[in-house]
Amino acid sequence: MIRFESSSRRRILNMLSKLRGPALIWAITLSSGSCYLLFGYDQGVLGGLVSQPSFLDVIGNPSASFLGTIVALYNVGCLVGCMAAAIWGDRFGRRNTILVGNAIMIVGAVIQTATYGAGQLIAGRLISGLGNGLNTSTIPVYVSETARSHRRGRMVAVQLSIVIFGIVFAYWLDYGTINNLEGEVVWRFPIAFQIVFALITMATMPFLPETPRWLYSHGRKEEAVTVLARLMDTSEDDDQVQFIKTEMEESLELERQQGSITLKGILNDKTELKPMRRLLLCFFIQFFQQFSGVNAVVFFVTIILEQNVGLSSSTASLAAGFIQMGLWIGTLPTILYIDTFGRRPTLLIGSAVQLISLVLFTVGIAKHGDGYSNLALAMLVLFQITVGMTWCTVPWIYAPEITPLRLRHIGAAIGPFSEWLCTFIIVQITPTAVEHTGWKIFLLFILLQALSIPWVYFFVPETARKTLEEIDYIFVKGEARDRLHERMHEQVQGVPQDGKSEMEVGASQTLELAVPRKE
Repeated sequence: MIRFESSSRRRILNMLSKLRGPALIWAITLSSGSCYLLFGYDQGVLGGLVSQPSFLDVIGNPSASFLGTIVALYNVGCLVGCMAAAIWGDRFGRRNTILVGNAIMIVGAVIQTATYGAGQLIAGRLISGLGNGLNTSTIPVYVSETARSHRRGRMVAVQLSIVIFGIVFAYWLDYGTINNLEGEVVWRFPIAFQIVFALITMATMPFLPETPRWLYSHGRKEEAVTVLARLMDTSEDDDQVQFIKTEMEESLELERQQGSITLKGILNDKTELKPMRRLLLCFFIQFFQQFSGVNAVVFFVTIILEQNVGLSSSTASLAAGFIQMGLWIGTLPTILYIDTFGRRPTLLIGSAVQLISLVLFTVGIAKHGDGYSNLALAMLVLFQITVGMTWCTVPWIYAPEITPLRLRHIGAAIGPFSEWLCTFIIVQITPTAVEHTGWKIFLLFILLQALSIPWVYFFVPETARKTLEEIDYIFVKGEARDRLHERMHEQVQGVPQDGKSEMEVGASQTLELAVPRKE
């Protein structure tokens, strides 16, 4: 048996080590996707269980406010995980950080599954949140740094679709166990089931490569070129590989010229790379996503449907499940168009449609009558689908794209940090606000949704179909801009423009847009 298992393991390792090109990229996507399925599942699993008598008995029948705090403390753990990723993530690498995050989440899931008191549940939630914070800060970077520029958005969009599917799956699993099982298994089984997703990632991730950009920035240049050639399914001396190698070298050289990374230097923001501006973009793009009201709907849709729309408890639960499915369905077309259509137009159109639907939804719940209730329900579905198609996905793509290589782990952590901070606030205020103000709480979300439109228009640059190194050029000005243009323009000459390379069709034209020549 031992020999058989050892032989099987060697065959799997050998198979994964030989993957190249699209097969390797999809293996990375699926391994990361299992981790993101865990992210979504863990977000949604407790929401359907907090009203179960056997669950409440075990944790001491807490008050509604204390129960809300127990649910929200998960986000505090996520905040700590994001900070840990920002501090240590670059030191340990993308792959190792993800593996540690999954191991921590397994520990948290075991503690929650074995819960026999509120304190134990809180400890498990905090530990799981810590692991999830590490994962959500690192996976977008891992996927972005291993994807081709013309497919980078698509690969991250796949991850976000998986996240939302995880939320939907958790909701319907809860619904099924509640209606078909009895006793403590009703809630212990769904909580324990999340371990499966973490084990899949931990079983596959060790056999996948580290990102070429992390390897190159840590002096492992030959290994970086080897991985890059595997990802592009070509030889190491291929012109396309050498072009990307030169881009990475130029980007690192530019960062070295800016000096060492310090908090004071980031806050002063006087360097050519504009680190503070870019980190603020990471924070506020997630801020506007959360304060669109999407998480108020995700966490409390059943309460909203009962108290504001006027549905019965059973009808509200069933409708809530289909509304959550609308959010997931909305993420599917994004996979196809996000790289072609671009980040800015997607966000602007999303903000406009979400604003209109949120206004009409608020009108529907503020008035009384079947017609207004139907209007509110229809607008809620439209809102969720639109969020799925636009603001659900783009912020997670944008943070690892917009930050320079040495700050990418920090930028990718600041985005989720913003998300978890805002989620914690929303989870804390929404139940009380809905109870005491009714429809008026949605005026806050309408205001912030409206403000997101000018913010995107004036402050968010386009990043689609540019290599991660080319995005640096958007922020570089003066002599450094001209010098970079000349160096990179020389490298473009003679490279086949076949539409299959990392720099995609028309790399020289993209370079001209990013770093125009000085006339």
